[in-house]
Amino acid sequence: MTVQPGSRKFLFMRDFTRFTGGHLKTWNYYNHVLAHPGFDAAVRFTDRSLWDDTNPWVGQGERIISERARFRADALFLGGLDWLRLPKRRRHRSRVPIVNLIQAVHHADPASVRYQFLRHRAIRICVSSDNTEALAATGICNGPLITISNGIDLEHLPTPMPEEDRPFDLLIAGKKAPEMARTLAGRLARPGRRIHLMDAHVPHRQETIDAINEARVTLFLPNPTEGFYLPAIEGMALRSVVVCPDVIGNRSFCLPDRNCYFPDFTEGSILEATEAALALTGSGRERLLAAGVSTASEHSLTQERLAFYEVLDNLDELWRG
Repeated sequence: MTVQPGSRKFLFMRDFTRFTGGHLKTWNYYNHVLAHPGFDAAVRFTDRSLWDDTNPWVGQGERIISERARFRADALFLGGLDWLRLPKRRRHRSRVPIVNLIQAVHHADPASVRYQFLRHRAIRICVSSDNTEALAATGICNGPLITISNGIDLEHLPTPMPEEDRPFDLLIAGKKAPEMARTLAGRLARPGRRIHLMDAHVPHRQETIDAINEARVTLFLPNPTEGFYLPAIEGMALRSVVVCPDVIGNRSFCLPDRNCYFPDFTEGSILEATEAALALTGSGRERLLAAGVSTASEHSLTQERLAFYEVLDNLDELWRG
């Protein structure tokens, strides 16, 4: 591949079998690297990776490296299980800096396969302060822990639909907890209440974004140990009243009774919070929505990029330190 003169080559790794939020965030960091004047980026895909319009790297041309092609990188960017694609000797003693993006709290769980990777030297970027604290508490992390809150692409979100034009009273975004989503949909059903249930994987992200924008209230059902959970921020930006249970990584921005409803992750608590959100009207509703928009504005991709540039500009010092 052709790189900018004097730039350092960052190699990303992906096993793209379907679009996920983890791939989206890695794509964001890939573009952060490309935009930095001192670095260039390439990405190595597994042979089984899917190449369709859900893969954001389609069209990246010579920056795409096949699974067995030789490529001399000046730094590596690894996600969750990407460590397994490195030979053991490189995991234990890498000749180049490794940046490891930590997107879930379960990395700190000794029962998780990802826990073993914490002993390998890396500059770890945690997507929330709760994520950072969980990893620090393990006492085994080899290398610095840096918190960079996740950002969203605010500029490319649609204009929020007026409340009176939204075709649904409630969206249940439940692909990560489909059985609970279906149960809650049944318990929340009322004559005349318009409910949109999404209980399966949606390959095109825009479909989910549009569904949030069409709902007065959005109930999100994440994994119980999310590292951040971007969709809740997107819901706030799109002025849908957000109901999102406590999943650890969302505690820094899901502020109960200020910008969202934040129940415990139990069916009863979620049901109660959702009914309250659906009943919210007038100035109380507007205050909550305005606070949500303000929270979303604090989580832009630009802010994420600037924070990451602090890492890139001090990459060697962080790696040696």
